[in-house]
Amino acid sequence: MSMFQRLMLIPCLAPLLVLLVLSASNVGEKTRIRLLVWTTPPLPVGAWTALAGVGGAAGAAVAAVLVSPAERPLRRQRRSHLQPEFDERDNPANEPAPRSSANPGPERDVREPAPTVSVAYRVIQRPSSVPPPSDASSGASAVGSPAQEISDWGDDPEANW
Repeated sequence: MSMFQRLMLIPCLAPLLVLLVLSASNVGEKTRIRLLVWTTPPLPVGAWTALAGVGGAAGAAVAAVLVSPAERPLRRQRRSHLQPEFDERDNPANEPAPRSSANPGPERDVREPAPTVSVAYRVIQRPSSVPPPSDASSGASAVGSPAQEISDWGDDPEANW
């Protein structure tokens, strides 16, 4: 237990100590507690308050022990695996590059916009130039109208997608 934790025990246990001092001063008449049909033996009020305070402190201590981790928390560890047979001078990445294969830099100008990508696409439904018929104009439904039957879906199965 660290020094800080030991110092924090004093203010945390102070209410329990005050309760025990007050319980010791209340040793007057004896009282029984009735719980449904069960009756306790007669004890002074100070004894009942001391039992309640110690029981509550014991319950809190048990809960704190059960909640605390059993193992130390994980810590970051640094491990380096050095291979003695590996020599950096023999590594081909460390060899100087020949002057003829120097990196010329980007092929396009820095101020030039980024290149675009061409993507194959298909028009699923062309907008109709005929306004949609209103419901009040005729009782015929729009199903099977020529504007909806025109479709290029599947017209060219050899299209390059």
